[in-house]
Amino acid sequence: MRDGPGTKLNKSPKTRTIAIASGKGGAGKTSVAVCLAWSLAESGRNVCLVDVDLGLSNVDVLLGLTPRYSLEDVIIGEIPMERALTRVRPGLDVISGGSGAAALADLEPARRAMFLSKIKSLDHYDFLLLDNAPGIHRQVVAFCLAAREQIIVINPEPTSVTDGYALLKVLRQNGMRQAPYILVNRVHQGFDHAMLTQRFAAVCKKHLQTVVLPLGAVPDDPLFRQAAAQAMPPMALSPRSVGLTAVARIASLLTRRKASDELYSNIEGFWTVSLNTLFQGLDLPGQVRPEAVDAEQTSIQDVLSRLEKVLTELENLGKTASEKTSFLPEVANRLALSGNRLRRVAESWKLCAEEGSRTGHGGEAKEASAQRLQRIIESGKG
Repeated sequence: MRDGPGTKLNKSPKTRTIAIASGKGGAGKTSVAVCLAWSLAESGRNVCLVDVDLGLSNVDVLLGLTPRYSLEDVIIGEIPMERALTRVRPGLDVISGGSGAAALADLEPARRAMFLSKIKSLDHYDFLLLDNAPGIHRQVVAFCLAAREQIIVINPEPTSVTDGYALLKVLRQNGMRQAPYILVNRVHQGFDHAMLTQRFAAVCKKHLQTVVLPLGAVPDDPLFRQAAAQAMPPMALSPRSVGLTAVARIASLLTRRKASDELYSNIEGFWTVSLNTLFQGLDLPGQVRPEAVDAEQTSIQDVLSRLEKVLTELENLGKTASEKTSFLPEVANRLALSGNRLRRVAESWKLCAEEGSRTGHGGEAKEASAQRLQRIIESGKG
């Protein structure tokens, strides 16, 4: 029996982490996330829905919640994770994002460690669902890459389909290897959603070399719009509707998927990878890149080699700059900041290597790079 938010029911550390995202706003992603979380809880699963929508708190609005604390209070304050949980119904807790997703990117190592220690209290959930911000942002990419499963929500509009494909392309460019789910939402009667899904999958296979897993479609249900206007979940207006029935079927598909270890993750491990990814350079749309860069020149080993040469040059310059004292304090401060930044990068690579070793995703290569970077840092301490 579930007796309260955050109550630990079993000792199993394995949770299915599912990031729900869309390439643009208007796809109905948050409605899907709320109804999916509700359906999973209704089927007997223990679910936590986290709103990481950059302060918009759409989950709160749809559920009619006014939480006292949010993820932001946990990250930058002294609030324990249990107090940020809001019980919606038996088996379903919600964490409001506030500006927490943005605050994650600015955490110092000590704050990050404190946050990760707090997050361990969520280990008892069967499902952790993340309602991402719409569009293609650093936080969206980081959470999607860290999750073991991703649901990309599109609707039949051409712009929605195009933006959903763009999101998948960015995820692939940044290392996503698992097959994501595709869900077609707000489908009007008579529309051939199966054909749309088939064509979308064919394009992804041809141009992105990735397979997408169809979750089916959710009809355009007037009940969803009515519920949103009244700031309450659709289930409160009617426990049965065409939209809710479709979401219940999708929840059943997810729970019946073969339970391999690849679908599960430790909650602390998920958030660790999310933080590491936020701190690393991501290949995102709109970033300025060199026009012609050989792929081999951008490998981590070449970058580390160039870093070693730069440090050698700085050491040589330091031997001849002793008489020019006016600018030395500024140089020393900048070097100290760069050193701190390098230590954070080394820490991130080490944590990524540990996660990669556990999952089999390039752990040895990442560990070797992390060790080399650490040696570079240590060599400059003298």
